[in-house]
Amino acid sequence: MKIGILDSGIGGLTVLKSLLNKCPNHEYIYFGDTLHLPYGEKTCEEVVGYANEIIKFFENEKVDVIVIACGTLSSNKEHLKSNKEIIDIISPIKNKLDKYSKISIIATPLSIKTNAFKKYLTSELNLIACPKLVPIIEGNDYSSLDNVLKDYLESTKDSDALILGCTHYPIIKEYIKKFFTKDIICLDDFIVDIIKDKNISN
Repeated sequence: MKIGILDSGIGGLTVLKSLLNKCPNHEYIYFGDTLHLPYGEKTCEEVVGYANEIIKFFENEKVDVIVIACGTLSSNKEHLKSNKEIIDIISPIKNKLDKYSKISIIATPLSIKTNAFKKYLTSELNLIACPKLVPIIEGNDYSSLDNVLKDYLESTKDSDALILGCTHYPIIKEYIKKFFTKDIICLDDFIVDIIKDKNISN
């Protein structure tokens, strides 16, 4: 099985790592669109245009499945076009997090703007746009990260769980744990579950 994985930069490598660890017997093609990052502060039309061009590349490479390992693109999945199956990172959370009564979600501004998470979660949601995180992670300069996270996570104290709504964010999970001590949910785990459910993990 050949699987194409798409993100705006290095964030989707967290998804690729999970797939390599748990579903190693496939061929993976990773495309990180560092030319146009960050996606989170661009328009829907811009990011969808970039993604559809990359999807054409995957189709030319004859992939069997395309994984949108990007929260911003996943929140705009309905605008993506392909003759291949597209798996996003947001819709798989449907009916899987009902045990939490209040969930905080940190994500890019465009992901928050689309209200995509509200389509799949019935819990009370605290949505937090975090425009500074992807540039910090891509730039590999964490000198200001603690102060930035402290500001972003101030309103999460009463939440039962925190969703990392961008695949870049698991890279700084250890930093996030300083400010949020309850359940932290990474969306890449749901991608692994879907692929196993589809019996393409062997």
